Amino acid sequence: MQAVESFLLESMQVGVLLLDAERRLKFWNRWFRSHLANVPEFAYGEYVEDIFPEICNSRLYAAIDQAEKFNLSSMLTPGLNKPVLPLFQKPADRKINRRMQQLIHVIALRHEHYKCMLQIQDVTATIKREQRLKVQSSQLLDAANRDALTGVGNRRRFDSALQELVYQSRQKNTPLSLLIIDVDHFKSYNDFYGHPKGDECLKQIAQALQLGLRQDSIDSLCRYGGEEFAILLPDVDRETAFNVAERLRIQIEGSRLENRALAKSPYITVSIGVSTLHPDSPQPVQALVTTADLALYQAKEAGRNCCMSYDMQSAKTSYVPEHG
Repeated sequence: MQAVESFLLESMQVGVLLLDAERRLKFWNRWFRSHLANVPEFAYGEYVEDIFPEICNSRLYAAIDQAEKFNLSSMLTPGLNKPVLPLFQKPADRKINRRMQQLIHVIALRHEHYKCMLQIQDVTATIKREQRLKVQSSQLLDAANRDALTGVGNRRRFDSALQELVYQSRQKNTPLSLLIIDVDHFKSYNDFYGHPKGDECLKQIAQALQLGLRQDSIDSLCRYGGEEFAILLPDVDRETAFNVAERLRIQIEGSRLENRALAKSPYITVSIGVSTLHPDSPQPVQALVTTADLALYQAKEAGRNCCMSYDMQSAKTSYVPEHG
């Protein structure tokens, strides 16, 4: 190699290795040597797999082989490839074996002495920045889909979950049930106790509902609006959904949240409308919401503090769904 070429390669702020037709090391530059964990005393003329045994059976070794046999160049990104070369940003990283994230270009050469060049870039900072941005984006998305008062999903989250779960229901050929829950006489409660106390009441109801759901499932609890909550129950039929609703209703009443706004009941209660969409149903997605809302209306008309279930097939609501 001529002195000018060697000087230019030594000055580059990326790692450079030159290999001959038999994968023997013919040159590596200062940048590469300075980031190695241990620089062998004798390396030139050695096979690259003997210098770096960890590259054997790796995609890097296969890429070198393709470059030398078939004159094919390639690029290995850190997202798809673990850092196999023992390169480190700083000495402290070597003690904990935290290798730099490496973007490697394997370049086929048409040269009488060199058949392949490896060019290694340190993209650790870029990867860390992308990871931070991903976390921040996830946090922002989570905040955008979470009700600020109760901490459960908001209406945006409900609309998104509804579309997603309906699609999964039809793919798996399983039912999807919906509960719409309304806090009974909540306006009177707010007028009597004031809005701060009303906010606290909604928080406690949201917690009680969350605790009443299957903890190992993808049941989705959202604040539907005002004093209404919605729960999507994937893989749950109409009868089971009604039983879940009744259990939640009893749980809320059993929480004994004081309510002196009305003489009728000394504690907060809820009314719940239940509906189920079967995967083979010709009804549109919105029918699930419409019929659950209709069942809720019927529960209120029946005196509140009860559950009503809507049967799409018979177009009727009932206190207890018929077995079938």
